Amino acid sequence: MKELNEKLIETLILDTLKEMVIVLDKDMNIVYANKSAQISLDLDLKNITDKKCYKLWHYRDTPCINCPVIRSMETKEVSEGEVTTPDGRVWHIKSYPILNEKNKVIGAIEITQEITEKKIFEAEIQYLTFHDKLTGLYNRAFFEEELKRLDTQRQLPISIVMGDLNGLKLVNDAFGHEEGDKLLKSVAEILKKSCRKEDIIARWGGDEFVIIFPKTPRDVVERICERIKENCEKYNQEIDKKHPIPLSIALGHATKEEKDEEMLEVLKRAEDRMYRNKLIEGKTFRDSVLKSLKNLLWENTFESESHENKIKELVSKMADILTLSDIEREALIFLSYFHDIGEIAIPKEIMRKPEKLTEDEFKKVKTHPEVGYRIAETSYELAPIAEYILTHHEWWNGEGYPRGLKKEEIPLVSRIFAIVDAYEVMISGRPYKRAKTKEETIEELKKFAGIQFDPNLVEVFVNII
Repeated sequence: MKELNEKLIETLILDTLKEMVIVLDKDMNIVYANKSAQISLDLDLKNITDKKCYKLWHYRDTPCINCPVIRSMETKEVSEGEVTTPDGRVWHIKSYPILNEKNKVIGAIEITQEITEKKIFEAEIQYLTFHDKLTGLYNRAFFEEELKRLDTQRQLPISIVMGDLNGLKLVNDAFGHEEGDKLLKSVAEILKKSCRKEDIIARWGGDEFVIIFPKTPRDVVERICERIKENCEKYNQEIDKKHPIPLSIALGHATKEEKDEEMLEVLKRAEDRMYRNKLIEGKTFRDSVLKSLKNLLWENTFESESHENKIKELVSKMADILTLSDIEREALIFLSYFHDIGEIAIPKEIMRKPEKLTEDEFKKVKTHPEVGYRIAETSYELAPIAEYILTHHEWWNGEGYPRGLKKEEIPLVSRIFAIVDAYEVMISGRPYKRAKTKEETIEELKKFAGIQFDPNLVEVFVNII
């Protein structure tokens, strides 16, 4: 009775364990399996005993390769390892050999624990350790280790390409970091598409990328750089994928051909060439950006080329009458085309709404001078008029936006432009507001002289028109 109770207790203990406990004979037949093992197979004990473990769990006719149970019976020592079952689950197995009184192996006790979630977590940690989370490319730490590993004679010639994504700051400032992230992911896909499987592509940091090309001569890497550029052009032509500004990357490459060359020097040469090419290509890229911004402005708002040309004509007359400097005159003309550039970041449904805006919608519209200022600050061509873009909605009495400037605190160029812009909007009309006659418009300007507009400049402008 005492022995029976002991066996019952042992069985109860084994059945409470989460781990699978399996006893096998020397021929790998199952002698005993606890509850966890039965649940794993969805079978009761009578349908498990005398069966081969590899048949039940692995659907095999022969034992698994590197089976810890077989190894423990062969060595007479504890053995452990990991196996994956056909359903994708991963198991940690620890096997204890069973020896008789003559020290001969008569079987083994297998203790198995599922570690699928642990392995998935470890894989995720491993991935994040070596990959950039946003783009999925390798990160800088991995790149630097690979650069050391591949710096051997048998990898020569080894080439490096450095790339700098154009316009990321502009996109972040104008449209938000979510749109900037899309731009980064898009260029990452272009790089993967353009390179070979064995090439190592990494995000160097921010808007910079770097690629290692093992066993790749200079002429081959030049062709790959051309392919990257061509794929950027193709991408920009796909309207459904188009970003607010064109996808463009400046590239520079260098090749190590002699074993005594320092890899860091090769990397530096690639970086220097990238910055040189960025300067050379800068004007072309900036022109394409300005064109894209203008097209987006016309598409999203009631702005038009005709409206801009009329403003240009009037501000030129004001510049002549007031004998402004060439710099101020040029600023007024440039402002004619880009004063409302910040409106590209405001939803199209608000900017093209045919009826009066709600209070919340108007609050969003009032952010456009600040957005326009940030866009202009990132642009070589627009930087000189950034301050005027920011202040062209300020009022003479201090009740304008965004800074509440008043009187001469508002730059002269902005005060002139505010009058001309208001006149052209009133006389042209909008879908939600009828066009005024010339006489009505003049009366409106006079009415708001000293309130919204510089009274002296209103007088000059009225005389001109």
